[in-house]
Amino acid sequence: MDKHRILLVDDELLIGTTVANYLAGANYELEQVTSGGDAVRRLLEGNLPDLVLLDINLPDANGMDLLREMKDIAGDLTIVMITGYGNVETAVRAIKMGAADFVQKPFNRDFRKFIDELMKAKKYGAVDHSGIVGSSPQIKKVLSLVDRFALSDIAILLQGESGTGKELFARAIHRKSKRREGPFVPLDCAALSETLMESELFGHEKGAFTGASERKIGKFERAHGGTLFIDEIQNLSSSSQAKLLRAVEEKHIERVGGAKPVRVDVRIVSASNIPIAAIMSKGAFRSDLFYRFSQMTIDIPSLRERENDVELLTRHFLANHSRELGKEIRISAEALGHLNTYLWPGNVRELANVVKSAAILADREIETKHLPEYIRKGALPLRAETDEAGFLWLKVNEEIDRGFREGALDLKVLVRKWSDRIEETVIRNVVEKSDMNLTEVARFLDIDPKTLRAKLSKIGSDDKKNMENGNRFPEKGGDSLSQPC
Repeated sequence: MDKHRILLVDDELLIGTTVANYLAGANYELEQVTSGGDAVRRLLEGNLPDLVLLDINLPDANGMDLLREMKDIAGDLTIVMITGYGNVETAVRAIKMGAADFVQKPFNRDFRKFIDELMKAKKYGAVDHSGIVGSSPQIKKVLSLVDRFALSDIAILLQGESGTGKELFARAIHRKSKRREGPFVPLDCAALSETLMESELFGHEKGAFTGASERKIGKFERAHGGTLFIDEIQNLSSSSQAKLLRAVEEKHIERVGGAKPVRVDVRIVSASNIPIAAIMSKGAFRSDLFYRFSQMTIDIPSLRERENDVELLTRHFLANHSRELGKEIRISAEALGHLNTYLWPGNVRELANVVKSAAILADREIETKHLPEYIRKGALPLRAETDEAGFLWLKVNEEIDRGFREGALDLKVLVRKWSDRIEETVIRNVVEKSDMNLTEVARFLDIDPKTLRAKLSKIGSDDKKNMENGNRFPEKGGDSLSQPC
Protein backbone atom coordinates (compact mmCIF):
# COMPACT_ATOMS: atom_id res chain seq x y z
CA MET A 1 0.00 0.00 0.00
CA ASP A 2 1.37 3.42 -0.95
CA LYS A 3 2.07 5.68 1.98
CA HIS A 4 0.29 8.98 2.49
CA ARG A 5 2.78 11.80 1.88
CA ILE A 6 2.77 14.63 4.43
CA LEU A 7 4.67 17.87 3.89
CA LEU A 8 5.50 19.71 7.13
CA VAL A 9 6.31 23.41 6.68
CA ASP A 10 7.88 24.56 9.97
CA ASP A 11 11.25 26.13 10.78
CA GLU A 12 11.49 24.27 14.09
CA LEU A 13 13.25 20.95 13.42
CA LEU A 14 12.08 19.64 16.80
CA ILE A 15 8.48 19.86 15.57
CA GLY A 16 9.40 17.53 12.71
CA THR A 17 10.88 15.04 15.16
CA THR A 18 7.75 15.21 17.31
CA VAL A 19 5.42 14.67 14.34
CA ALA A 20 7.57 11.80 13.06
CA ASN A 21 7.41 10.11 16.47
CA TYR A 22 3.62 10.40 16.60
CA LEU A 23 3.30 8.95 13.08
CA ALA A 24 5.89 6.21 13.55
CA GLY A 25 4.74 2.80 12.37
CA ALA A 26 1.76 4.23 10.48
CA ASN A 27 1.20 4.44 6.75
CA TYR A 28 2.71 7.94 6.47
CA GLU A 29 5.79 9.40 4.84
CA LEU A 30 6.87 12.74 6.34
CA GLU A 31 8.97 15.43 4.69
CA GLN A 32 9.86 18.70 6.41
CA VAL A 33 10.88 22.02 4.85
CA THR A 34 11.77 25.05 6.97
CA SER A 35 10.69 27.96 4.77
CA GLY A 36 7.79 29.12 2.66
CA GLY A 37 10.02 29.36 -0.40
CA ASP A 38 11.01 25.69 -0.12
CA ALA A 39 7.37 24.68 0.31
CA VAL A 40 6.27 26.51 -2.84
CA ARG A 41 9.14 24.97 -4.82
CA ARG A 42 8.07 21.47 -3.69
CA LEU A 43 4.55 22.10 -4.94
CA LEU A 44 5.73 23.51 -8.28
CA GLU A 45 7.84 20.38 -8.84
CA GLY A 46 4.64 18.33 -8.96
CA ASN A 47 3.91 15.07 -7.11
CA LEU A 48 1.75 16.91 -4.61
CA PRO A 49 1.55 15.64 -1.01
CA ASP A 50 -1.65 14.22 0.43
CA LEU A 51 -1.50 16.68 3.32
CA VAL A 52 0.34 19.89 4.20
CA LEU A 53 0.96 20.92 7.81
CA LEU A 54 1.67 24.64 7.54
CA ASP A 55 3.05 26.74 10.38
CA ILE A 56 1.47 30.18 10.55
CA ASN A 57 4.76 31.88 11.53
CA LEU A 58 7.71 31.27 9.18
CA PRO A 59 11.01 33.17 8.87
CA ASP A 60 10.42 34.18 5.25
CA ALA A 61 6.63 34.21 4.93
CA ASN A 62 3.32 34.76 6.68
CA GLY A 63 1.52 31.43 6.88
CA MET A 64 -1.83 32.93 5.84
CA ASP A 65 -0.28 34.47 2.72
CA LEU A 66 1.45 31.18 1.98
CA LEU A 67 -1.86 29.35 2.38
CA ARG A 68 -3.38 31.51 -0.33
CA GLU A 69 -0.37 30.95 -2.64
CA MET A 70 -0.42 27.19 -2.13
CA LYS A 71 -4.16 27.02 -2.87
CA ASP A 72 -3.53 29.01 -6.05
CA ILE A 73 -1.03 26.34 -7.13
CA ALA A 74 -3.23 23.38 -6.17
CA GLY A 75 -6.80 24.28 -5.26
CA ASP A 76 -7.72 20.84 -3.89
CA LEU A 77 -4.64 20.55 -1.68
CA THR A 78 -5.50 19.63 1.93
CA ILE A 79 -3.75 22.11 4.23
CA VAL A 80 -3.87 22.21 8.03
CA MET A 81 -2.60 25.35 9.77
CA ILE A 82 -0.46 24.84 12.88
CA THR A 83 0.50 27.45 15.44
CA GLY A 84 1.38 27.97 19.05
CA TYR A 85 -0.81 31.08 19.30
CA GLY A 86 -4.11 30.06 17.79
CA ASN A 87 -7.59 31.41 18.37
CA VAL A 88 -11.04 30.86 16.91
CA GLU A 89 -10.97 34.03 14.80
CA THR A 90 -7.71 32.99 13.13
CA ALA A 91 -9.05 29.47 12.56
CA VAL A 92 -12.24 30.76 10.92
CA ARG A 93 -10.24 33.12 8.71
CA ALA A 94 -7.89 30.31 7.66
CA ILE A 95 -10.75 27.97 6.80
CA LYS A 96 -12.49 30.70 4.78
CA MET A 97 -9.24 31.01 2.82
CA GLY A 98 -9.20 27.29 2.07
CA ALA A 99 -7.54 25.51 5.01
CA ALA A 100 -9.06 22.18 5.98
CA ASP A 101 -8.45 22.62 9.70
CA PHE A 102 -6.39 24.32 12.38
CA VAL A 103 -4.36 22.71 15.18
CA GLN A 104 -2.36 24.18 18.04
CA LYS A 105 1.12 23.32 19.28
CA PRO A 106 2.28 21.62 21.35
CA PHE A 107 0.75 18.45 19.89
CA ASN A 108 -0.54 15.74 22.24
CA ARG A 109 -1.24 12.04 22.02
CA ASP A 110 -4.43 12.73 20.05
CA PHE A 111 -2.40 14.18 17.15
CA ARG A 112 -2.07 10.79 15.43
CA LYS A 113 -5.83 10.26 15.72
CA PHE A 114 -6.38 13.75 14.31
CA ILE A 115 -4.24 12.95 11.23
CA ASP A 116 -5.88 9.54 10.77
CA GLU A 117 -9.38 11.06 10.85
CA LEU A 118 -8.36 13.87 8.52
CA MET A 119 -6.90 11.51 5.92
CA LYS A 120 -9.94 9.27 6.17
CA ALA A 121 -12.21 12.27 5.71
CA LYS A 122 -10.44 13.27 2.48
CA LYS A 123 -12.26 10.58 0.59
CA TYR A 124 -15.58 12.01 1.81
CA GLY A 125 -14.96 15.29 0.04
CA ALA A 126 -17.01 14.14 -2.93
CA VAL A 127 -19.98 13.12 -0.78
CA ASP A 128 -23.05 14.78 -2.23
CA HIS A 129 -25.49 16.92 -0.32
CA SER A 130 -28.23 14.31 -0.56
CA GLY A 131 -31.61 15.69 0.37
CA ILE A 132 -30.60 19.28 -0.42
CA VAL A 133 -32.00 20.31 -3.79
CA GLY A 134 -31.27 23.64 -5.46
CA SER A 135 -29.15 25.39 -8.05
CA SER A 136 -29.69 29.02 -7.04
CA PRO A 137 -26.67 31.20 -6.21
CA GLN A 138 -28.05 31.56 -2.69
CA ILE A 139 -28.08 27.82 -2.00
CA LYS A 140 -24.73 27.26 -3.73
CA LYS A 141 -23.17 29.80 -1.36
CA VAL A 142 -24.49 27.88 1.65
CA LEU A 143 -23.26 24.54 0.30
CA SER A 144 -19.85 26.08 -0.31
CA LEU A 145 -19.68 27.10 3.36
CA VAL A 146 -20.82 23.63 4.41
CA ASP A 147 -18.00 22.07 2.38
CA ARG A 148 -15.44 24.50 3.71
CA PHE A 149 -16.24 24.23 7.42
CA ALA A 150 -17.36 20.60 7.68
CA LEU A 151 -13.91 19.10 8.34
CA SER A 152 -13.13 21.41 11.24
CA ASP A 153 -14.73 20.93 14.65
CA ILE A 154 -15.67 24.62 14.76
CA ALA A 155 -19.14 25.13 16.27
CA ILE A 156 -21.64 26.20 13.61
CA LEU A 157 -24.88 28.12 14.09
CA LEU A 158 -27.47 27.76 11.33
CA GLN A 159 -29.98 30.61 11.16
CA GLY A 160 -33.03 30.62 8.92
CA GLU A 161 -36.81 30.76 8.89
CA SER A 162 -38.89 27.74 9.89
CA GLY A 163 -39.11 25.19 7.10
CA THR A 164 -35.85 26.11 5.34
CA GLY A 165 -34.28 22.71 6.07
CA LYS A 166 -31.72 23.55 8.73
CA GLU A 167 -31.47 19.94 9.90
CA LEU A 168 -30.66 18.81 6.35
CA PHE A 169 -27.72 21.21 6.30
CA ALA A 170 -26.62 20.04 9.75
CA ARG A 171 -26.65 16.44 8.51
CA ALA A 172 -24.64 17.47 5.45
CA ILE A 173 -22.03 19.05 7.73
CA HIS A 174 -21.85 15.81 9.73
CA ARG A 175 -21.57 13.58 6.63
CA LYS A 176 -18.62 15.59 5.33
CA SER A 177 -16.83 15.86 8.68
CA LYS A 178 -14.14 13.80 10.37
CA ARG A 179 -16.92 12.53 12.63
CA ARG A 180 -19.13 11.08 9.90
CA GLU A 181 -18.71 7.54 11.20
CA GLY A 182 -19.92 8.70 14.62
CA PRO A 183 -23.55 9.37 15.57
CA PHE A 184 -25.64 12.35 14.50
CA VAL A 185 -27.97 13.13 17.39
CA PRO A 186 -30.71 15.78 16.98
CA LEU A 187 -32.36 17.60 19.88
CA ASP A 188 -35.44 19.78 19.26
CA CYS A 189 -35.68 22.35 22.05
CA ALA A 190 -39.15 23.43 20.91
CA ALA A 191 -40.51 19.96 21.71
CA LEU A 192 -39.34 19.84 25.33
CA SER A 193 -40.40 21.56 28.52
CA GLU A 194 -37.76 23.08 30.78
CA THR A 195 -38.24 20.31 33.35
CA LEU A 196 -37.42 17.62 30.78
CA MET A 197 -34.55 19.46 29.10
CA GLU A 198 -31.80 18.61 31.60
CA SER A 199 -32.68 14.90 31.59
CA GLU A 200 -32.86 14.88 27.79
CA LEU A 201 -29.47 16.58 27.42
CA PHE A 202 -27.52 14.87 30.18
CA GLY A 203 -29.51 11.75 31.04
CA HIS A 204 -30.38 10.57 34.53
CA GLU A 205 -29.63 7.80 36.99
CA LYS A 206 -32.17 5.30 38.24
CA GLY A 207 -34.15 6.81 41.11
CA ALA A 208 -33.01 10.38 40.36
CA PHE A 209 -36.64 11.55 40.51
CA THR A 210 -40.13 10.14 40.63
CA GLY A 211 -40.64 7.94 37.61
CA ALA A 212 -36.94 7.43 36.88
CA SER A 213 -37.17 3.62 36.97
CA GLU A 214 -33.93 3.07 35.08
CA ARG A 215 -30.81 4.87 33.91
CA LYS A 216 -31.24 7.03 30.83
CA ILE A 217 -28.40 8.05 28.53
CA GLY A 218 -28.77 11.68 27.42
CA LYS A 219 -28.20 13.27 24.04
CA PHE A 220 -24.65 14.38 24.91
CA GLU A 221 -23.49 10.85 25.70
CA ARG A 222 -25.27 9.41 22.67
CA ALA A 223 -23.47 11.94 20.46
CA HIS A 224 -20.00 11.04 21.83
CA GLY A 225 -17.56 10.92 18.92
CA GLY A 226 -20.11 12.50 16.59
CA THR A 227 -22.31 15.56 16.17
CA LEU A 228 -24.97 16.95 18.50
CA PHE A 229 -27.52 19.04 16.58
CA ILE A 230 -29.43 21.42 18.88
CA ASP A 231 -32.44 22.77 16.99
CA GLU A 232 -34.45 25.87 17.98
CA ILE A 233 -31.75 26.76 20.50
CA GLN A 234 -33.42 30.10 21.20
CA ASN A 235 -36.01 28.21 23.30
CA LEU A 236 -33.49 27.12 25.94
CA SER A 237 -34.16 28.53 29.39
CA SER A 238 -31.43 30.52 31.14
CA SER A 239 -30.78 27.55 33.46
CA SER A 240 -30.41 25.13 30.56
CA GLN A 241 -28.13 27.59 28.76
CA ALA A 242 -25.79 27.76 31.77
CA LYS A 243 -25.60 23.97 32.12
CA LEU A 244 -25.07 23.51 28.39
CA LEU A 245 -22.24 26.03 28.32
CA ARG A 246 -20.53 24.35 31.25
CA ALA A 247 -20.78 20.92 29.59
CA VAL A 248 -19.27 22.20 26.35
CA GLU A 249 -16.42 24.06 28.02
CA GLU A 250 -15.52 21.32 30.51
CA LYS A 251 -16.11 18.48 28.01
CA HIS A 252 -17.91 16.36 30.54
CA ILE A 253 -21.42 16.05 31.90
CA GLU A 254 -23.11 14.64 34.98
CA ARG A 255 -26.33 12.69 34.69
CA VAL A 256 -29.23 13.96 36.79
CA GLY A 257 -28.89 12.24 40.14
CA GLY A 258 -25.34 11.16 39.38
CA ALA A 259 -22.07 12.17 41.01
CA LYS A 260 -19.53 10.84 38.51
CA PRO A 261 -18.45 13.07 35.61
CA VAL A 262 -18.85 11.50 32.17
CA ARG A 263 -16.40 12.62 29.47
CA VAL A 264 -18.02 13.71 26.20
CA ASP A 265 -16.42 14.53 22.85
CA VAL A 266 -18.97 16.11 20.53
CA ARG A 267 -19.14 18.65 17.75
CA ILE A 268 -21.98 21.14 18.25
CA VAL A 269 -24.16 22.34 15.37
CA SER A 270 -27.08 24.48 16.50
CA ALA A 271 -29.98 26.19 14.74
CA SER A 272 -32.47 28.98 15.29
CA ASN A 273 -35.39 30.32 13.26
CA ILE A 274 -34.77 33.87 14.52
CA PRO A 275 -31.55 35.89 14.76
CA ILE A 276 -30.05 35.03 18.16
CA ALA A 277 -28.37 38.45 18.34
CA ALA A 278 -31.82 40.08 18.53
CA ILE A 279 -32.93 38.16 21.62
CA MET A 280 -29.44 38.29 23.13
CA SER A 281 -29.66 42.09 23.16
CA LYS A 282 -32.79 41.76 25.33
CA GLY A 283 -31.03 39.48 27.80
CA ALA A 284 -32.98 36.39 26.71
CA PHE A 285 -29.88 34.51 25.54
CA ARG A 286 -26.44 34.30 27.12
CA SER A 287 -23.77 36.13 25.13
CA ASP A 288 -21.04 33.67 26.16
CA LEU A 289 -23.09 30.73 24.88
CA PHE A 290 -23.88 32.59 21.67
CA TYR A 291 -20.21 33.31 20.94
CA ARG A 292 -19.26 29.74 21.86
CA PHE A 293 -21.88 28.24 19.51
CA SER A 294 -21.52 30.72 16.64
CA GLN A 295 -17.83 30.40 15.83
CA MET A 296 -19.22 30.25 12.31
CA THR A 297 -22.76 31.40 11.44
CA ILE A 298 -24.42 30.21 8.23
CA ASP A 299 -27.63 31.91 7.13
CA ILE A 300 -30.03 29.57 5.33
CA PRO A 301 -32.04 31.49 2.70
CA SER A 302 -35.81 31.43 2.61
CA LEU A 303 -37.44 29.76 -0.39
CA ARG A 304 -38.63 33.12 -1.76
CA GLU A 305 -34.95 34.20 -1.93
CA ARG A 306 -33.86 31.12 -3.89
CA GLU A 307 -34.07 31.98 -7.58
CA ASN A 308 -35.70 29.24 -9.70
CA ASP A 309 -35.43 26.59 -6.97
CA VAL A 310 -39.20 26.15 -6.55
CA GLU A 311 -39.48 24.25 -9.84
CA LEU A 312 -36.45 22.07 -9.05
CA LEU A 313 -37.82 21.20 -5.63
CA THR A 314 -41.30 20.54 -7.01
CA ARG A 315 -39.99 18.06 -9.59
CA HIS A 316 -37.80 16.43 -6.93
CA PHE A 317 -40.81 15.91 -4.65
CA LEU A 318 -42.91 14.65 -7.56
CA ALA A 319 -40.26 12.06 -8.44
CA ASN A 320 -40.34 10.78 -4.85
CA HIS A 321 -44.15 10.67 -4.74
CA SER A 322 -44.28 8.92 -8.13
CA ARG A 323 -42.17 6.10 -6.69
CA GLU A 324 -44.23 5.94 -3.51
CA LEU A 325 -47.60 5.94 -5.31
CA GLY A 326 -46.49 3.66 -8.14
CA LYS A 327 -47.49 6.08 -10.89
CA GLU A 328 -45.77 8.86 -12.82
CA ILE A 329 -47.11 12.22 -11.74
CA ARG A 330 -46.55 15.40 -13.75
CA ILE A 331 -47.54 19.02 -13.12
CA SER A 332 -49.21 21.38 -15.57
CA ALA A 333 -47.52 24.62 -16.60
CA GLU A 334 -50.39 26.60 -15.08
CA ALA A 335 -50.14 24.87 -11.70
CA LEU A 336 -46.36 25.26 -11.71
CA GLY A 337 -46.84 28.95 -12.43
CA HIS A 338 -48.92 29.32 -9.27
CA LEU A 339 -46.21 27.61 -7.22
CA ASN A 340 -43.53 29.83 -8.74
CA THR A 341 -45.33 33.05 -7.86
CA TYR A 342 -46.42 32.13 -4.34
CA LEU A 343 -44.25 33.58 -1.56
CA TRP A 344 -43.94 30.42 0.59
CA PRO A 345 -43.91 31.74 4.17
CA GLY A 346 -43.56 28.11 5.31
CA ASN A 347 -40.58 27.64 2.94
CA VAL A 348 -39.51 24.22 1.64
CA ARG A 349 -41.56 22.34 4.23
CA GLU A 350 -44.73 24.09 3.05
CA LEU A 351 -43.91 23.37 -0.60
CA ALA A 352 -43.29 19.69 0.19
CA ASN A 353 -46.67 19.40 1.93
CA VAL A 354 -48.51 21.18 -0.90
CA VAL A 355 -46.92 18.97 -3.58
CA LYS A 356 -47.65 15.81 -1.58
CA SER A 357 -51.34 16.60 -1.09
CA ALA A 358 -51.69 17.62 -4.75
CA ALA A 359 -50.01 14.40 -5.91
CA ILE A 360 -52.49 12.34 -3.90
CA LEU A 361 -55.46 14.29 -5.30
CA ALA A 362 -54.26 14.15 -8.91
CA ASP A 363 -54.56 11.20 -11.26
CA ARG A 364 -51.54 11.63 -13.53
CA GLU A 365 -51.10 15.39 -13.68
CA ILE A 366 -51.35 18.04 -11.00
CA GLU A 367 -53.60 20.83 -12.22
CA THR A 368 -54.43 24.18 -10.65
CA LYS A 369 -57.61 22.72 -9.11
CA HIS A 370 -55.47 20.33 -7.05
CA LEU A 371 -53.66 23.19 -5.31
CA PRO A 372 -54.93 24.79 -2.07
CA GLU A 373 -57.28 27.70 -2.60
CA TYR A 374 -54.98 30.15 -0.79
CA ILE A 375 -52.29 29.46 -3.39
CA ARG A 376 -54.70 29.66 -6.33
CA LYS A 377 -56.23 32.94 -5.19
CA GLY A 378 -53.97 34.56 -2.65
CA ALA A 379 -50.46 34.38 -4.10
CA LEU A 380 -48.49 37.59 -4.45
CA PRO A 381 -46.05 37.89 -7.37
CA LEU A 382 -42.56 36.94 -6.24
CA ARG A 383 -40.24 38.50 -8.78
CA ALA A 384 -42.19 41.18 -10.62
CA GLU A 385 -41.28 44.29 -8.65
CA THR A 386 -43.25 46.38 -11.17
CA ASP A 387 -46.38 44.76 -9.75
CA GLU A 388 -47.57 47.03 -6.94
CA ALA A 389 -48.64 44.26 -4.51
CA GLY A 390 -45.42 42.32 -4.98
CA PHE A 391 -43.32 45.44 -4.58
CA LEU A 392 -45.09 46.46 -1.36
CA TRP A 393 -44.70 42.98 0.09
CA LEU A 394 -40.97 42.96 -0.58
CA LYS A 395 -40.56 46.39 1.02
CA VAL A 396 -42.51 45.38 4.12
CA ASN A 397 -40.50 42.19 4.51
CA GLU A 398 -37.29 44.23 4.38
CA GLU A 399 -38.56 46.39 7.26
CA ILE A 400 -39.55 43.31 9.29
CA ASP A 401 -36.05 41.87 8.91
CA ARG A 402 -34.55 45.21 9.95
CA GLY A 403 -36.79 45.20 13.02
CA PHE A 404 -35.45 41.80 14.05
CA ARG A 405 -31.91 43.08 13.69
CA GLU A 406 -32.64 46.19 15.77
CA GLY A 407 -34.84 44.43 18.33
CA ALA A 408 -38.02 46.50 17.79
CA LEU A 409 -40.58 47.30 15.13
CA ASP A 410 -43.07 50.20 15.14
CA LEU A 411 -46.18 48.63 13.65
CA LYS A 412 -48.18 51.87 13.66
CA VAL A 413 -45.66 53.73 11.52
CA LEU A 414 -45.41 50.80 9.15
CA VAL A 415 -49.16 50.47 8.73
CA ARG A 416 -49.59 54.18 8.07
CA LYS A 417 -47.19 53.78 5.15
CA TRP A 418 -49.00 50.84 3.60
CA SER A 419 -52.47 49.24 3.94
CA ASP A 420 -54.65 46.96 6.02
CA ARG A 421 -53.53 44.03 3.92
CA ILE A 422 -49.91 44.84 4.71
CA GLU A 423 -50.76 45.03 8.43
CA GLU A 424 -51.96 41.45 8.20
CA THR A 425 -48.79 40.45 6.38
CA VAL A 426 -46.59 42.05 9.05
CA ILE A 427 -48.35 40.24 11.90
CA ARG A 428 -48.23 36.90 10.11
CA ASN A 429 -44.54 37.25 9.28
CA VAL A 430 -43.58 38.21 12.83
CA VAL A 431 -45.49 35.19 14.17
CA GLU A 432 -43.96 32.92 11.53
CA LYS A 433 -40.40 34.06 12.22
CA SER A 434 -40.55 33.85 16.01
CA ASP A 435 -41.61 31.66 18.91
CA MET A 436 -42.88 34.58 20.99
CA ASN A 437 -46.18 34.41 22.84
CA LEU A 438 -48.98 36.96 22.39
CA THR A 439 -47.70 39.34 25.04
CA GLU A 440 -44.16 39.25 23.62
CA VAL A 441 -45.38 39.83 20.06
CA ALA A 442 -47.46 42.78 21.25
CA ARG A 443 -44.43 44.26 23.00
CA PHE A 444 -42.26 43.66 19.91
CA LEU A 445 -44.83 45.39 17.67
CA ASP A 446 -45.40 48.16 20.25
CA ILE A 447 -49.18 47.66 20.47
CA ASP A 448 -51.55 46.73 23.27
CA PRO A 449 -52.11 42.95 23.69
CA LYS A 450 -55.88 43.45 23.48
CA THR A 451 -55.45 45.27 20.18
CA LEU A 452 -53.26 42.45 18.87
CA ARG A 453 -55.82 39.85 19.95
CA ALA A 454 -58.53 41.73 18.07
CA LYS A 455 -56.40 41.86 14.95
CA LEU A 456 -55.63 38.14 15.23
CA SER A 457 -59.31 37.37 15.64
CA LYS A 458 -60.14 39.44 12.56
CA ILE A 459 -57.50 37.69 10.50
CA GLY A 460 -58.75 34.30 11.64
CA SER A 461 -62.37 35.02 10.75
CA ASP A 462 -61.95 37.03 7.55
CA ASP A 463 -59.27 34.99 5.85
CA LYS A 464 -59.13 31.63 7.58
CA LYS A 465 -58.51 29.60 4.45
CA ASN A 466 -55.45 31.64 3.61
CA MET A 467 -53.94 30.66 6.98
CA GLU A 468 -54.40 26.91 6.81
CA ASN A 469 -50.67 26.35 6.37
CA GLY A 470 -48.45 27.62 9.20
CA ASN A 471 -51.37 29.11 11.20
CA ARG A 472 -49.96 29.64 14.70
CA PHE A 473 -52.44 32.19 16.03
CA PRO A 474 -53.93 31.35 19.44
CA GLU A 475 -57.41 30.09 20.09
CA LYS A 476 -59.69 32.34 22.14
CA GLY A 477 -58.71 32.52 25.76
CA GLY A 478 -55.05 31.65 25.29
CA ASP A 479 -52.00 33.87 25.11
CA SER A 480 -49.62 31.35 23.59
CA LEU A 481 -48.65 31.71 19.96
CA SER A 482 -46.21 28.82 20.25
CA GLN A 483 -44.89 26.38 22.80
CA PRO A 484 -41.28 27.16 23.70
CA CYS A 485 -39.53 24.71 25.98
